[in-house]
Amino acid sequence: MEAVAEQKQAVAAKQGQIKITVCLSLSGVAEGGEEVYKEFQKQIAEMEANATLGERKCEMSQVGCRGYCSRDVLVDVYVPDEPRVTYEKVKPAMVKNILTDHIAGGKVFKKAASKEDYYDTLKKQTRVALEHGGVIDPENIDEYIKVGGYESLKKVLTTMRPDEVIAVIKKSGLRGKGGGGFITADKWEKAANAPTDEKGTRYIMVNGDEGNPASYMDRSVMEGSPHQVIEGLLIGAYAIGATEGIIYTRSDYAIAVKRLNLAIAQAKDRGFLGDNILGADFSINFRVHEGLDAFIGGESTALMESVEGKRPFPKAQPPHSCQVGLFGKPTVLNNAETWATVPKIIKKGADWYSAMGNENAKGCKVWAIAGNVKYNGLMELDMKTTFREAIDDYCGGIQKKKALKVVHVGGVTGGFLPPEKVDTAMDYESLLDAGVLMGQASFSAYDDSACVVDLALFSIGFNEGETCGKCTPCRIGLTLIKNKLTDIAEGRGKMEDLDKLQALCEEISQTSLCGLGETAPKAILTGLKYFRKEYERHIVDQICDAARCIGLYRYYVKEEDCVACGACIKPCPTGAITGGTRKVAAHIDMDLCINCNACYQACGFLAIE
Repeated sequence: MEAVAEQKQAVAAKQGQIKITVCLSLSGVAEGGEEVYKEFQKQIAEMEANATLGERKCEMSQVGCRGYCSRDVLVDVYVPDEPRVTYEKVKPAMVKNILTDHIAGGKVFKKAASKEDYYDTLKKQTRVALEHGGVIDPENIDEYIKVGGYESLKKVLTTMRPDEVIAVIKKSGLRGKGGGGFITADKWEKAANAPTDEKGTRYIMVNGDEGNPASYMDRSVMEGSPHQVIEGLLIGAYAIGATEGIIYTRSDYAIAVKRLNLAIAQAKDRGFLGDNILGADFSINFRVHEGLDAFIGGESTALMESVEGKRPFPKAQPPHSCQVGLFGKPTVLNNAETWATVPKIIKKGADWYSAMGNENAKGCKVWAIAGNVKYNGLMELDMKTTFREAIDDYCGGIQKKKALKVVHVGGVTGGFLPPEKVDTAMDYESLLDAGVLMGQASFSAYDDSACVVDLALFSIGFNEGETCGKCTPCRIGLTLIKNKLTDIAEGRGKMEDLDKLQALCEEISQTSLCGLGETAPKAILTGLKYFRKEYERHIVDQICDAARCIGLYRYYVKEEDCVACGACIKPCPTGAITGGTRKVAAHIDMDLCINCNACYQACGFLAIE
């Protein structure tokens, strides 16, 4: 990424032109990026008209996500012969100051300028799928071509046979980055050799659906560098002899959908899509399919059912989709991050990619990181990176110098790791050995303000709402788990519930039809394995040390502070409060209290705790 930024600075310097970029990814737009962009255009026009900028000219451009989403709106200023300056959390009111101080005055507007320590972590990352995020205009094919875009496709079509392409991907060790970690070349090889109809129909697909609320790497790749995804898909299509390509994504990924459709149109105009691509005997077209906003839509077989116009129900495997997939034809499905990695492997070679990672997991992976860390967002890390390294070296450590309590790995279908497991490498097998899954590659690092029971209850509640309902273990089992967890979180739990939970979760994991039911119980299984004492404290002592389980709250009145005004009586829905008038201090009957917090909010004298 830094190399690309330097290239753009060199171009700007050569042209004697200042370049200003504004992040217009989904998070940038949500924070007001479009308003910031328009304000820059307005102020620049006025300053150029008034000759405030002298002879200098400013070029405006939008960019996609670089991963530092918590600091949007991000603005980069490239001045010839000077290092790039990034401004963060920019508001329209700051625009004039940036232009006046930095462009006209030659001094950085320090109030909004980003600190360099975060950008040091960018330099340490292994940026492959995210290399162009935050640097190029995702809606301008020329900017992608300037940084080497479509060169890998040209190389493949002019110098390589399909089987040679598959051999390079196999040698690189590339594995699917959607969570399962299947060896990419194996899927391609099986699809290429699978029997099909007389027309040789084969499909190639992008899985751009992310239902996990903690994951958004595919969205960011599709928003920030859609041509990179398309180029990878084209290379895969050539390798397996695909006849049609489909990019499946969520309908609520509106920016990604818009940019993908635009990129497809631009690629057709330039001869990268359509008939006889780049003069070769290879023809294919792509289309974007907007799926339902449902978690189950990201499961491979349910996704294909959706494209076929059916309800997205998972199907039992085998046969696998690479042999019998969409409309019963051989189909290769990889996520957007995997496809965005393919052109880089073709360009730089299999040995370059396989030099990263470890024996079982080559290369790198984008992670969505959150929690009580200093820096969060998207980070692309070498597969051999450990959680300790990710937290301390890339995320700036736990905030406020607190100690790490738990690492929640894999989002709502993931599990929990204790501090003793923080040196676990972030690759597929190492995570499995620790009892968790990579899932959609997210992790949250928490201090003691987090409660494992509360986190597990959220995960199970989410999965219960997203189950397709086709199989009984998932449909009924997740509800039974949620009910047991709710009892524990609200003070009705019993010690024997823990063994019942363990058995229930194991049974659901083994008998569910698809990955949702198989992985959803991970949060409870790892919680019981590593944090059983916390569960026991909820049950035996009726205490949530993190104060997250509202059902375990106990309310009482400090008689010396109660003025008997009666303000707490009226809002109580269960009549749990007696006294409180005629100079008699209020009293709360906890047997009637439902922990609604109404009395606490109503008391103006801080007499209720």
